[in-house]
Amino acid sequence: MTDEFLNQFSTAGQRKERVGRLMSQILQETVLDSNARQRLRINLEIGCGHGHWLTNHAFQNPNEIFVGIDLISKRIEKAQAKVTKRSLKNLFFLKGEAKEFLEFLPTDFVIEKTYLMFPDPWPKHRHFKRRLIQDEFLHLLAKTSSKESFLFFRSDHIPYVEWTKEKISQSPYWEIVDQGFPFEHTSYFQDLLRSHQSITAHATHYHS
Repeated sequence: MTDEFLNQFSTAGQRKERVGRLMSQILQETVLDSNARQRLRINLEIGCGHGHWLTNHAFQNPNEIFVGIDLISKRIEKAQAKVTKRSLKNLFFLKGEAKEFLEFLPTDFVIEKTYLMFPDPWPKHRHFKRRLIQDEFLHLLAKTSSKESFLFFRSDHIPYVEWTKEKISQSPYWEIVDQGFPFEHTSYFQDLLRSHQSITAHATHYHS
């Protein structure tokens, strides 16, 4: 979590309130299906950047709800501009930290698909503890998931890919499965990369 973010939202109560307001907005503004259970299922991208990939995903799937979070204000502003330009009613962006978003997510919501697209690999050994894929994160994500939930991970940093495989394999909450991404769309960043690898994991223990 950045110092700038903490300066803006210094207490956990403030950050919890922001998550609650966003989810209330989703409930009020999103009309997708008469089945309330369907309305409560969301797709989450953590570290959404400028929102290019998620915006196209949401545009192609208007009957699903999408949420993108990122810690950088300018990224969220650019992502939100894409929502406005396309008049999307099923896509929402929030400046926020991943673990707190999961912790503060109202129990009315279930995360059906989580996307981690090229997260910071923190390549130096002393920084490994800053990597998002940790035991605590996998547990938190499972608590907001269902039996139909999936985690999709993609990186060009092979050591981080191997780290993620090991963490998921050791987790009692997730298992790696042979399943591709449900949506593919190239981005400027991805086009710059020579290669990347993807991992798909299915929730084995989840919120009932």
